[in-house]
Amino acid sequence: MNRAVKFELKNGKTVTIRRIRGTDVDAMINFFDKFVRDPSTKYTSQYLGQPKKNRESSVALYDDPNNLFLGAWYDDEIIGEASIVKVTPQNQKFRGLTGVTGNIIFDEFTSKGLGRKLNVMIEKWARKNSVHRLEAEVFHKNIRSLNNFMKLGYEIVGIKHDVAIVDEEWMHIYILEKILAG
Repeated sequence: MNRAVKFELKNGKTVTIRRIRGTDVDAMINFFDKFVRDPSTKYTSQYLGQPKKNRESSVALYDDPNNLFLGAWYDDEIIGEASIVKVTPQNQKFRGLTGVTGNIIFDEFTSKGLGRKLNVMIEKWARKNSVHRLEAEVFHKNIRSLNNFMKLGYEIVGIKHDVAIVDEEWMHIYILEKILAG
């Protein structure tokens, strides 16, 4: 994905979706800082006090052609992010066949078609880049994200029990996958 795409949300607002590059690292750091401070972001792996990502490794990750990071901008501010990172195990037989994907979107912009649009764009990139299997992990209480992945054809293939505590309740993570037909 090399060009920006304008996308109209169900509420009539227009967002711009484009690939995140290493030059966007400061904007992404600010996005994640703001995201973890938002009280509506309970069911995410992002958390307040999380160690800052190394700037140089983040730039390298964003610029790596084996990964795709998409940002959604509204009024020149990032309001959502989706990514796919190809898994690169030591065994060459498995290299690049699986892509780990996920997204985070500010609550104000959820349930308006953005998550679905981002996931469709990620899947299109995955197909063009010979990814056969997509994998995602979602907290069991994140019903919006779970429903979005299920509507796109993902299946629950496993559960990680008691991985985090949110509001004094143990959270489980659903492991989802989708096989991209050749």
